[in-house]
Amino acid sequence: MLQDSAHLMEEAAERERRHASNMKRPPRPPLYTRGDAERAMRQFKSLDYSKKFNIGDISVRFSDAGHILGSTIVEMDIGKKRLVFSGDLGRPDTPILRDPQRVDEADWLVLESTYGDLDHERMPDRGKRLFDLVLETVEEGGNVIIPAFAIGRTQEILYELNPFAEAGKLSGVKCFVDSPMAISASEIYRRHPECFDEETLGLISRGDSPLEFPGMEYALSRDKSKAINELKEPHIVISASGMCTGGRVLHHLMQNIERKESTILCVGYQAEGTLGRRMLDGIKSVQIMNHEFDVRARIESMDAFSAHAGRSEILEWLRAFRSFPGQVFLNHGEERAAETLAEAIRSEFGARVSIAKMNQSFSL
Repeated sequence: MLQDSAHLMEEAAERERRHASNMKRPPRPPLYTRGDAERAMRQFKSLDYSKKFNIGDISVRFSDAGHILGSTIVEMDIGKKRLVFSGDLGRPDTPILRDPQRVDEADWLVLESTYGDLDHERMPDRGKRLFDLVLETVEEGGNVIIPAFAIGRTQEILYELNPFAEAGKLSGVKCFVDSPMAISASEIYRRHPECFDEETLGLISRGDSPLEFPGMEYALSRDKSKAINELKEPHIVISASGMCTGGRVLHHLMQNIERKESTILCVGYQAEGTLGRRMLDGIKSVQIMNHEFDVRARIESMDAFSAHAGRSEILEWLRAFRSFPGQVFLNHGEERAAETLAEAIRSEFGARVSIAKMNQSFSL
């Protein structure tokens, strides 16, 4: 992930350098490079879930957050006090991965609030809705472009399309995974079935690979990626980045955004200011790679694919605490989401809740 994000920033910096004369500000250097990422990775150490380790006088334990493969809740025992970081908290009953583990004790809790103001669409309905949307687009002669985060979202989309493809209901409709990191991530998923839930392990034991099906192809090279846009037949493209801020998905958007028969399906959180958010907000024209395009494609959103717990799911996770944390700090959420969740926590648990601001410090 570090190398991929560094690569995207290097590409963006080079693009700004080439088009400096058309810009209203000086080109920016990448925040960090692939070389920086490689040096950082030499400091990494792998640790198992649930096993305690020490950093000086602090005892630390990682628990499964159920968000993406390897995502972690951090419990830190400092003397007789416990500080817990929820990290990105996943959703219960998500395919492939296990549910988020519960924590029963903390003095302080740092809690995400991404969806603190709303609940997601029903999980069981999302596969059928995705399939119906694909069929509607194909019947119109268009393509389905799915900007998807390479880790987690891509694999879940493949999981949901799998039964329809294997039943022959997507016959003739190719599905391309066009993201080098998504391809690598899918391989890493295959290597770690110990992190899968029982349903997915059952599929694998019956000989069904939930991340592969007839008509699915990985676009490993740039040439293969470019060749997708030469296809005349309707097809599906799953490509990063998930918020349309860079990567190969931009090329597929450029080819389809002005086609009223095509569909652009957002399946993850779209942050303020991103291209994905602007399209969902109904903007009529967008700039992609310094070119202006009219938005004629069908723009859809399916938040049932979100890997972040919704408001009710967060509150249910909090109910596992035997003694509720004396202080909760909310982060990773836009202002309305954080304020709504803070009020719900105060109302139900009577806890002190602070919404963290940029550069703010707290003394514990």
